[in-house]
Amino acid sequence: MSVRHPFYTLTFRSMPKVERLRLLGGTVRYISKYSPTVTVSLPRSKLKVLKNDPDLLHVQREKTLSLPYHRVEKVFKPLGRLTSQKTSGQIIPWNIIRVLGGARQNNGEGIRVGVVDTGIDLTHPDLAANIKGGVNILDPSKSPQDDNGHGSHIAGVIGALNNRIGVVGVAPKVSLYAIKVLDSTGTGMMSDLIRGIEWGIDHHMHILNISIGGGLNLDPGLMRVIQAAIKRGILIVAAAGNSGSPSGNGDSVEVPARIPAVIGVAALDRMNRRAPFSATGKGIDIAAPGANIFSTYSGKRYAYLSGTSMATAHVSGVLALLRRAFPRVSSHTLRSILLRRAIDLPPKGFDSFTGAGLVQARGR
Repeated sequence: MSVRHPFYTLTFRSMPKVERLRLLGGTVRYISKYSPTVTVSLPRSKLKVLKNDPDLLHVQREKTLSLPYHRVEKVFKPLGRLTSQKTSGQIIPWNIIRVLGGARQNNGEGIRVGVVDTGIDLTHPDLAANIKGGVNILDPSKSPQDDNGHGSHIAGVIGALNNRIGVVGVAPKVSLYAIKVLDSTGTGMMSDLIRGIEWGIDHHMHILNISIGGGLNLDPGLMRVIQAAIKRGILIVAAAGNSGSPSGNGDSVEVPARIPAVIGVAALDRMNRRAPFSATGKGIDIAAPGANIFSTYSGKRYAYLSGTSMATAHVSGVLALLRRAFPRVSSHTLRSILLRRAIDLPPKGFDSFTGAGLVQARGR
């Protein structure tokens, strides 16, 4: 019976020494295309040998990622059974109206948004026409079908169709891409997230929505691939996390939102107050509705969910509208426009609770 060794992510100054790792008994799982990083299963006894290599910058034991804790408030049955629940026909939820700030100037047509999550319900009647591709990082032989519900909810907030049924997203003609890096329980590995981001780079995403929590410690491999994405003009939007305290004390923003180049998003309730669960800290850039959000769900269903994940999707949707409106500006300038248009919320000025304030698609 073969011995299973732990996985490690190794970051080098230059190119990874793959052959040497194999000679040490390592099994290479993944070699990054955009940074000198490799994920390898390796005997613990060989780590000491590697750590003497002056070219090795960092060793990180493979880290488990998960969805930020979120509340599933209520789930509705598939279309065709909704009449008795009084949810037939199409509605524009309050939260979508809140961030649009008036009539849409465009629908986000042609803007590519990668939903890095549990996948998307590929057959959902309120999403299918906008889903243009994707990948199942966990098992590339399978489709990125959502077997959890979270990713489908995120996708609906960003870009549910304007089609007379269900709900409407912020950018109802956006091109959605399902990048599945989490399993049915909402769990995955850091190396899977890195691979998902690299897929987004390869397929020229404009925006990557990452509603995933990776703890408080910065991961060099993740930071490198995010830098590579941003260098290529991709905007990365991430959930701040749901481990905040009602008082807002402390710095609880999780990775990847904690990384400075990432747009970290806090959650608001219907009164534009920070949701008590929403993380706080210097990683907060902006805020959006995140309490009792009605959107699409797996199994052709709809659901109310609460969390910074939902808030993040609003910001990605608004960025899709802005990217469509300003196709020639840099991603850095687009980020500045996003923050400048936000409505400041108490306390006055940029703060660690809601950042620049409530995200807005229209300028004031």
